Amino acid sequence: MFHRVADIINRLKLDIEFLSGGNCVDYSPITGEQIASFPLSDAAQVQTAIDRSCRAFREWREVPPHERGETIRLFAEELRENREDLINLIMIETGKIRSAAQKEIDRTIAVSEFVASIPQRLSGVSAPTENHRLSIAQTWVPLGPVAVITSFNFPVRVWAMNALVALACGNSVIWRPSRKATLTAFAVNTLLRRAKARSTANCPEYLSQLLICDHPESAILAQSKQIPLLCATGSPVISNALQSKVGARLGRSILTIGGNNAAVVAESADIDLAVREILLSTIADCGQRSTSLQRLFCHRSVYDAVVGRLKDAFLKVYVNSPFERMSEIGPMIDREGFDIMQSALDRARALGGVVTGGDRLKVVGSDKAYYVQPAVVEFPDQNDLVKAELLAPLLYVMPYDDLEDAIAKVNAYPQTLVSCLFTNNVAEAGLFSSMNGVLSTTATINAGTVGYDLQAIFGSGKSVGAGDPAESWRTFMQARTCLINYNV
Repeated sequence: MFHRVADIINRLKLDIEFLSGGNCVDYSPITGEQIASFPLSDAAQVQTAIDRSCRAFREWREVPPHERGETIRLFAEELRENREDLINLIMIETGKIRSAAQKEIDRTIAVSEFVASIPQRLSGVSAPTENHRLSIAQTWVPLGPVAVITSFNFPVRVWAMNALVALACGNSVIWRPSRKATLTAFAVNTLLRRAKARSTANCPEYLSQLLICDHPESAILAQSKQIPLLCATGSPVISNALQSKVGARLGRSILTIGGNNAAVVAESADIDLAVREILLSTIADCGQRSTSLQRLFCHRSVYDAVVGRLKDAFLKVYVNSPFERMSEIGPMIDREGFDIMQSALDRARALGGVVTGGDRLKVVGSDKAYYVQPAVVEFPDQNDLVKAELLAPLLYVMPYDDLEDAIAKVNAYPQTLVSCLFTNNVAEAGLFSSMNGVLSTTATINAGTVGYDLQAIFGSGKSVGAGDPAESWRTFMQARTCLINYNV
């Protein structure tokens, strides 16, 4: 693994001294080997980064919009030219299989190319007035430094959907990536710096900074009045802690929280379709993403047929290194994630749950890594354990008799992002997706919880995010109304 990483670092021409001179150790979940070590920033260095970002903002906001867009377009070119190395880097650092890592980079490129056109759309409005010689116009101005905090499961795309829009609008950016995906973030930020060097725009040196720090130091970004907007991805606990700090100073925030997604299999469902989609939704990225499926409510009349096939399918999932061509899922991110999953399985057994799968698997040459067989846990009803969010390839299965009751159980976890219903009954589909149905941000019919662009989730409800880039730029700017009385 070391040689793979070294080859990528050499091809991308990354700063080797920075990658090997710190106390923040980065491991590959594929083998458990150390692949890099970064210097951690303390509170004083975080404040220095904020001050630098403020100075960069004052320069960048003066750059004409079309030149800002050109810089982002050049960044998209850098991503495309180094696509294969970035895909391999994501596989090494997060354990994603190739298809998932490829989708992460390809959609980041697509977002970058689209965002490059946003500066051409920045426009305000004028309004008629009843008074003579009085005009009112609305313009949009940049906010200032924007902080973006990302997690390991979407190491690049979530940053792009927030940071690039912020840059297009004339803001500077501070990126605090997950410590489990720091190398990928460093590589991407290096490519952005190269795009800046190629651009004809006057790009400040500290326009986009990478900040590697622990949670207490990253909280400084939420507390600082110099950061008008904080974009963060994480668990409800982490997001609530950040939101309280931002709210205390009346700042703005874009928080992507929640998960614990749910599926309902109705009596009329296509069983083949349901089993296929449920399996994919549970094991994608080894269950370690906000869109992973964790809860399944199955109509009692088809419960045995569906659950029996799911258990067989889960035990046949091919778990191996992401570089193994036929591998369906790779490893869990680290021992902590594995231990949390095992603790949940132990609690499930103590509560009377029937557990299938969930054992640690041995992969040749990866004794320090944590590969695990996906698990199915059967419960007679939903309990507090089921309602606790868990990033692991684990599916809780429960029977139901009435669809309205199943919907109520789906809604029992208020931060559900995606819920899905498998049915061939139009009335059931209508109820599920209506105002009396599920409360999740996204509801799908006869489709799983994964395989859809994040823009379907990063838009409203429990996840207030960038959403559609065509409209999202307003979130990263401040509307200013100008009233001119020229009756003089």
